[in-house]
Amino acid sequence: MMGLLEKADQIKSDAPSPEPAPATNEVTPEPVPVSPAPVEPKPEKKPRGRRSKRQKTPRKKRVRAAKVLPEGYEEASTGQKFIRRASDFAVSWGWCVPLVLLNAWGSYFDPTYFVLIGLGLMGFNLVFMPRTTNRTVGNWISRTTYITSGSKQPHQSYLLFKGLTFAVTLVGILMVATSLQDLDKSSGQILLGVGAVILLPPLLDYLFYRFKRDNLGLWDTLYGGVWLVRTTKTAEAKGWLKRLEQLGDYSEERGWWKDSEGTESAEPTE
Repeated sequence: MMGLLEKADQIKSDAPSPEPAPATNEVTPEPVPVSPAPVEPKPEKKPRGRRSKRQKTPRKKRVRAAKVLPEGYEEASTGQKFIRRASDFAVSWGWCVPLVLLNAWGSYFDPTYFVLIGLGLMGFNLVFMPRTTNRTVGNWISRTTYITSGSKQPHQSYLLFKGLTFAVTLVGILMVATSLQDLDKSSGQILLGVGAVILLPPLLDYLFYRFKRDNLGLWDTLYGGVWLVRTTKTAEAKGWLKRLEQLGDYSEERGWWKDSEGTESAEPTE
């Protein structure tokens, strides 16, 4: 046993020992200094609260040119305005007067044909005449016409709206008077509101004439400034139009075209 151990130790001592690895002269590179990355500045936070208002350039105010009667025209006299108003009322609404009087008297009759004839006269004076001649019967008799601040005749709808002032006022008053009987009911309140809305344009027209410095009514202002001016005889007038001008000659000879006390008055509503 001891001999075996001695042989094993002798074999280990006879085995070649491992050669040491040759030393290599490795040069370790020096560390390169790394420049720090640039730090981006953080965006400044806007202070919370009211935003800064940009300075707005002040706008120039538009100066509106005053609406005046154009040159070359002469405003109608007080007498001409009265004749125009009375003539137009007689043609357009004269039929209403006997109808109201007969109803007030207590006479019962069928007014259908009477009303149809009256509506025909109203359409003739407020629609047909302005469309064909740009004037109403009252304009022909008083020898007047309407002119705007731009030296042009207003649209024919101007004469229609102006001529309906009487009818609109009458309907509005009747609706308000009827609503007062049933004011505690919803139907009466609705009727009152509708009547008040219908009366608003004539009321504004009156207030415009009353308080405006330029003496222009509601429709005169909406149509760019309208005046009633004098005209001369029309050479092209023939037939019944010439007869209307002859009525103007008669009223002029009577001295009905003169101003009352030498003053000019504003055109009242029809």
